[in-house]
Amino acid sequence: MKLCDDLIKNDVPAMGQLAGSENIAFCLRDKADLKILFVGNSITRHGPAAQIGWHGDWGMAASSAENDYVHRVVRALEQDGHRVSYGLVNVSEWEQSWNDAALFSKYTAARDFAPDILVMRLGENAKLMDRAQEFMLHYRTAIAYFASKSTRVVLTDLFWQYEPFDTAVCALAERNGYDFAPLHDLGEREEMKALGKFEHAGVAVHPSDEGMRAIAERIYAAVVAAMEKGV
Repeated sequence: MKLCDDLIKNDVPAMGQLAGSENIAFCLRDKADLKILFVGNSITRHGPAAQIGWHGDWGMAASSAENDYVHRVVRALEQDGHRVSYGLVNVSEWEQSWNDAALFSKYTAARDFAPDILVMRLGENAKLMDRAQEFMLHYRTAIAYFASKSTRVVLTDLFWQYEPFDTAVCALAERNGYDFAPLHDLGEREEMKALGKFEHAGVAVHPSDEGMRAIAERIYAAVVAAMEKGV
């Protein structure tokens, strides 16, 4: 079993992945019948960072915005006939600090979005070591903050497998009736990572287009299951 701090050598810093108000972005459609909020870290969205050779402003290591997991999930739902408004929230600094007060002060626009579906795809920056259960207390606080009373919740485990977190978040989903997308096996497979496409090792171990496709397929299935329960 790997220690969480050892998952990414020469890792991508959790702090400053997006600047200030750019921590939140929305794509709003007129007469949308479905609102989804994606809460995550660099795998969800990372702004340009020339110092590590990343020049995109989407899910890190995807070749383009349309190839990251968020845009793939939205596209699949639109192909099903939905009109989707969605938000992207990067909470990587909160992942590392566990500072719930900062969460409450910086992300009010995301809370006020009142999504039909909340997708929580995070945890890699949490510096967990042997404290996964303690982090779950903060994780539950974040879910309660972003979700309205009618919101259906989808959780995932980690792309880079770390058994204490993966087990804890799966149990959290089961206890609360949340839908769940397991991802932990993907980061063990080289073809799911952008190895050889970036010089910086921390960027290169992020999901490739193939990895993003696999993440999107699993999250999409969980979102559909959540919708079948009633949005």
